[in-house]
Amino acid sequence: MVERKVKSKTSQSSSLALHKLVPNMMTIAALIAGMTAIQYAIDERWERAVIAIVIAAFLDAFDGAAARLFNATSRLGAELDSLSDFLCFGVAPATIMYLWLLADAGKFGWITALVFTVAVALRLARFNAEEKVVSESAPDSKKPMFFKGVPAPTGAGMSLLPMIVSFEYMSFDIVQKFVTTPTYVSIWMLFFAVLMVSHIPTFSTKNVKLHPKLVVPVLALFGLMIVGLLHATWLTLTALGVLYALSVPFAYFTFLKVKQNNV
Repeated sequence: MVERKVKSKTSQSSSLALHKLVPNMMTIAALIAGMTAIQYAIDERWERAVIAIVIAAFLDAFDGAAARLFNATSRLGAELDSLSDFLCFGVAPATIMYLWLLADAGKFGWITALVFTVAVALRLARFNAEEKVVSESAPDSKKPMFFKGVPAPTGAGMSLLPMIVSFEYMSFDIVQKFVTTPTYVSIWMLFFAVLMVSHIPTFSTKNVKLHPKLVVPVLALFGLMIVGLLHATWLTLTALGVLYALSVPFAYFTFLKVKQNNV
């Protein structure tokens, strides 16, 4: 009888609430979206391929928050998230862009795809290593205001920007020349590959705290962005890409100002 009670207590303690699997489910869904993006690219359904990457980016943005909300952070989740990110934001964008245009550049196009993929892998490896060091040395420390370099999901989105622009603005000669020239697109992707592995400060929203008066405006902006993605997808994604590109130098000068004030 005592033995049965011990076994039942052990089974209860080892059980896991279903809601704590939600973050990992979101990560797996993101991974599936990344693989599906590659399938769409093979079938030359370029718009669907981009949308699949956007879905993966949204899932990636919220799976970490869900893990903290449900108190479901785990080593398994962290490793799964990193592997999913590598596929969705390294392998998938490089494959999509190679099949779409870079193949026309021959070996240079393939090298670009390889360099971009390796850059994402290095970016994620460095981020994971630094996160582990910080969590072990100061587990209660706050998230920094700035990332080192461009995050992998953002780098993936920026690498796809020439394709996104081509969906909407091919009637402009200068745009058409840029997005249909493999060399220009390769240089664009290599530029963001360098930014991902660089130490250039870029804005991080992980430690941003909103004043109560700003909650409603931020939610309204988020709603406006969702409406834009649903009804003017390529225009909205282009605008987001341009805004992010402009934010990079602004983040750098803001970082220098913060650093100077802290001296």
